[in-house]
Amino acid sequence: MANEPARRIGLPWYRREDYQRIREMMADRHNLAPTYESWLAAAENNETVGRKAGLHVSRILIEPEAFARWCAERNVEPDSAARRDYVAEKNSENVS
Repeated sequence: MANEPARRIGLPWYRREDYQRIREMMADRHNLAPTYESWLAAAENNETVGRKAGLHVSRILIEPEAFARWCAERNVEPDSAARRDYVAEKNSENVS
């Protein structure tokens, strides 16, 4: 058990300059923190908790244009499910 590699998880990550646009494009914007600062504090806390639990945590940047294109290609609404799937896909690409 002790020799198993750490489980990898991806965290959605946003740049300060993109955050307002990201919020505006999301169908579930009410689920995102109203300010970048409040989002960042929560995200950094989640990252710390994950690492303390022994997880390998990767920040997966969500850029507005790339995410919008990804959603359009898959015909999905930009929401929490799409963010989760996008992050999982990008995280697995980082592993390969």
